Amino acid sequence: MSCIFSTLLLFAYLTPAVTATNMASRVAESSTQDLFTLFIAGVLYLNILAVVMVHILRRGKKVKGRSTIARIMGVSFGILSVAAGSIFMISTVLVVLGRFADITLFAWTWDFLAYLITDMIPAAIGVVIPSMTIALLILGAAGVLIFLLGAMLIVRYGGEEIFSEVATPTGSGKNVQGGVDKISEPLNPILSFKVDIRRTDEPAADMKVVLRHRNGLNVRSKYTDFNGEVSFTNVEGFGSDYYAYVEGDENREIYRVIRT
Repeated sequence: MSCIFSTLLLFAYLTPAVTATNMASRVAESSTQDLFTLFIAGVLYLNILAVVMVHILRRGKKVKGRSTIARIMGVSFGILSVAAGSIFMISTVLVVLGRFADITLFAWTWDFLAYLITDMIPAAIGVVIPSMTIALLILGAAGVLIFLLGAMLIVRYGGEEIFSEVATPTGSGKNVQGGVDKISEPLNPILSFKVDIRRTDEPAADMKVVLRHRNGLNVRSKYTDFNGEVSFTNVEGFGSDYYAYVEGDENREIYRVIRT
């Protein structure tokens, strides 16, 4: 969306102004047009930033099933993106204040940006930016996009717990967890499971099934019968606090363990 607005702004900026009577009036008109273009761009960028941030915070879903390393990398990249986007947006504001508001404290920023677009950028990537105003529009749009990317990564990865809650799979393959489900659960239940071989759907007989509490402190094991069934009695706490798997297949990739 911000790319579309940026394109429209660039098109508006590149549209020839009304011919002035002399060079002085042309310079003044160009400066006024630049300031007006940047003002409109600032309003659009702020609105885009606010709307998309609200959407990310309300609709953003946390990524599940990712490793701890992936979550750390996602959050780290998100923080770096937010920082970079903030620097781009703040730099744009400082340049505008130094140039058009005649704030002496920020006057150096205009010369520095001019040096970047006239010397460093063409020498590095061979791209020539036509004017300072276009450079500011690009810098502001890039700042908004990078900031939003970082915010999305932080929301999607930052809220995930280091160790995700794992509950016992039901027959439908869903996980039963949460306070509402526990209220209706009996304490110290008898947990029965049926173990199948995923590849053939045949019962897994005489396999060692491990029943583990999700805090890792309470671990029990028992072998399946010829039908691939096994039961655990005198289980402490709630059944949803435990998950079962065949020894050596903790991720249940080879064997399907279904609570019956």
